[in-house]
Amino acid sequence: MGQNKKNFVAVRTQYYKKGAAQEVLAHGYRKHSNSPNVVEKYTPYNFGMRYQSLDDCMTQYKEASGRRPQEKMNVLFEHVVVFSEDQFKERKPGKKEFDECMQRYIKAIHADFGFKPMGYELHLDEGHTDEKTGKFKRNIHAHVYFFNYDFKNKKAPLRDLRKKGKDENGKTLPLNHNFVKMQDLAAMAFKPLGFRRGISQGKRNRKHLDKYTYVVSKKLSEIINRYDKVRRLVHNLDKDITAKKLKLKEKEERLTEYQDLEELHNTKIQPMLLAFDKLEEAFKSGQDYEEQLNNFKKIQSEITEKDLRKAGRRIKKLEI
Repeated sequence: MGQNKKNFVAVRTQYYKKGAAQEVLAHGYRKHSNSPNVVEKYTPYNFGMRYQSLDDCMTQYKEASGRRPQEKMNVLFEHVVVFSEDQFKERKPGKKEFDECMQRYIKAIHADFGFKPMGYELHLDEGHTDEKTGKFKRNIHAHVYFFNYDFKNKKAPLRDLRKKGKDENGKTLPLNHNFVKMQDLAAMAFKPLGFRRGISQGKRNRKHLDKYTYVVSKKLSEIINRYDKVRRLVHNLDKDITAKKLKLKEKEERLTEYQDLEELHNTKIQPMLLAFDKLEEAFKSGQDYEEQLNNFKKIQSEITEKDLRKAGRRIKKLEI
């Protein structure tokens, strides 16, 4: 299993409505950073390509369809292409050859599914320091952005893309063939750099895993899916704390409660997020995930989703 993971390339996708999309793009293009895993001294090594902004795409959408995107429309389709650190270090691709591979992937997605390319950014500044070795372990990944509209066929591809489809017996397929194909396209695009396809999660891969590993892997997937939502909730909480603290500088008597919330954030929430990021990285790489799972469970037991919601309500009740 470890041998298959040392040079993997894998794709995770997510889609966002306009408000959340702006925040996602700001993070990807490093307009701001509030992630504890970003090491700013490495940020200058990030690079990418921007084709069109979200505002430009929405203007084109209005011109093509005669109306603005509805509030409920998922306008941004994000691909997070994850690369094995081992292979990246060994191959050391230059900007030009990496860009050629990435553009091959972007063009393939556009040709097969119709999404409008917006750009990408390779992140080389995220990761964590190994407590045992003291070395910085990078979580190497690229954020690839598409606008959810096929201007040629005049439709939003995501609507059909999320359907898994059925087999010859009429049963729903265990894996969505569209997302399986995206994994294949990533493997083909980055093959010149020595990367190979990561193993898909699903029933057809049970033969690759012993029973114990499969059960652990499934539990990890459930945790990651749940805490993706929690991470967004924490992000909103973090923004509220920062904004309201600035407005309360002249009202010292009100700072105490915000300081309590800030302490909660610094002592419990941030460690939980860091442990979650380490767990997610271990899950993707197939290494040390049992150790990271135990560490995450220990930290997570100290702060629940109920506590986060309660903190959010406390902030909303405080009037400026």
